[in-house]
Amino acid sequence: MIRRLAVLVCAVLLANTAAAATAQDHRCLTGGRNDRIHLLWRWLDDGSADVQYAGQRARLHVQQLSLDTTVLAEDRPYQFDSVWEERIEGRLNGRYYLTTQGARVYGFSYERARDGRRTEFSEDLEAWQEDGCHWPGVEPLTLASSLLD
Repeated sequence: MIRRLAVLVCAVLLANTAAAATAQDHRCLTGGRNDRIHLLWRWLDDGSADVQYAGQRARLHVQQLSLDTTVLAEDRPYQFDSVWEERIEGRLNGRYYLTTQGARVYGFSYERARDGRRTEFSEDLEAWQEDGCHWPGVEPLTLASSLLD
């Protein structure tokens, strides 16, 4: 019974994610040394995602490699731990590690493929706007601000 309930809840959450992705669900993240790196993460309706860094016009397409689900408490949303791969011209450039629970991002990091260097990010709720991410003194990243769209 519990297993069936877990599968049903997971299916509902994934359906909600797909619906949100259709609406171009996005998050704003800040990290790196002195929190100087800003990025916009979007989930796309085909199950993939993309990332756009402040100061860059192009978005980088990422594909999900894995998804692990954890039940932390029966009355709380599940925790999802996923790994996303970024390839440029077919070559592995890096991986994103993402931990979400409900609508919140609780862990986000990028690992560069060439040397394994890892950069930690945190969700920046103050930067989030309906149309994208807005940081003081930084050109906004909007859902429509890409050469790839």
